[in-house]
Order: sequence, then C-alpha cells, then structure tokens
Amino acid sequence: MAKTMTPSVMTDGQIERAIEIFRAQLRKHQNELPSEAVQIVLGQSKLGHELLAVLRKRVEAVRGTIVTVDRSVRPTYPYWMDKVIHLELENTGPSKYDLVRNVLLWLHDDQKKGGRTTGQTIYDYLKKHDMLKSCLGLQDALAIQKLGVAVFQKVFGNNVVYFWKSVVWSRGEELNIPHLYVRDGEVVLDWFMHLRYYFDSHHPAVRFASS
Repeated sequence: MAKTMTPSVMTDGQIERAIEIFRAQLRKHQNELPSEAVQIVLGQSKLGHELLAVLRKRVEAVRGTIVTVDRSVRPTYPYWMDKVIHLELENTGPSKYDLVRNVLLWLHDDQKKGGRTTGQTIYDYLKKHDMLKSCLGLQDALAIQKLGVAVFQKVFGNNVVYFWKSVVWSRGEELNIPHLYVRDGEVVLDWFMHLRYYFDSHHPAVRFASS
C-alpha cells in the first residue's frame, strides 16, 4: 500500500474546517453578543491577525522542535546580495534535526560575561578554527522561522541568533549575516547586521551540537 504523505502546509479543507468550527461557536453564543459592538469589532483592522494568532499558538504547541530542511532547493537570497561567500557550504547539513537535542548557541569568548566584540572578530575566529561548516545557514533559518514564535522562544529565548554559514557580500560592499529574532509576535528574518557592528551575549551563533 502506498504511503500517504502529510501535506506540508495548511490545506483548503483545513481552512474550511476552521471556519466551520468558528461559525458554530458564533451561532451558539449569538445571543450573548450585541450587534452594535460586534459591528465595531468587525471593523477593527487587527481582528483577523488576532484570531489567527490563537490558531497559530495551538499549532506551534503541537508541532514540536523538529526542523526539516530540503537541502536540494537553493534558498532565496535578498535582491541586494552580490555574492554568497561560502557557496560550497550552502547545501550542507542534516535534512532533519531537533533544535533541543542537536543545536547549541555558541559565543566567542569576548561575548561572554557581559563583553562584546565585532562581527569581524567572530567571523575570523570561525574561519580560523574551521567552524563555519558546523554553523547553521539560511536554509535552516527559513525552516526555523516557520516553526513560529513559541518554538523559537522555547529554544532561543529573547536572543538574536545568527546563521554564519550564509554570510553574503552585499552590493553596498558589506558582509551581512542572516539572523532571526522576535518582533511584534512574529519570528523575523533580517540581514542588516554588518561585521563591523558589535555583538554581545544576546547575539549567539547557531551551531550543530555534534560538531
């Protein structure tokens, strides 16, 4: 018997089911909700986002910390990117791993105990000690971002985490590193952290623990 594959994203059927569940609850409690107040709430721009947040939180709670990465697909870089510095490392790494068991946060010695150092110092150290290959890259960042805020904060707390394997050279002649952090209740992928900037203990590198 052929194995049934689980859809990787929410299906149209699941969307319709979610609407049915919400509609049933609205009708059940219809007499408790005054029409004028409901009309005002329906006109609020963030209502849809807040309703989605409830479902998102539940999904994140059951999804767990397993990351699945398709290494055969090249990640999409920002339009301003001129060159991937370590192209030979782009598609390296496991296709499935657990963020809790298989990943660690790494700090340069100068970042510890309240210290800080430049991104260039960190980058030079990682290259000198052949550690870039053990760092996570853009493909990992994109997959981790999809796990959502609850998983991200469970594993990384309030840190801004860096994916040093995917350092790129920008058209503005800067070296940039992809990084993830939480903003306005969402996990954000950003690039605008240059190597000349300073990194403290809240800016760790993400590496595979077995390396």
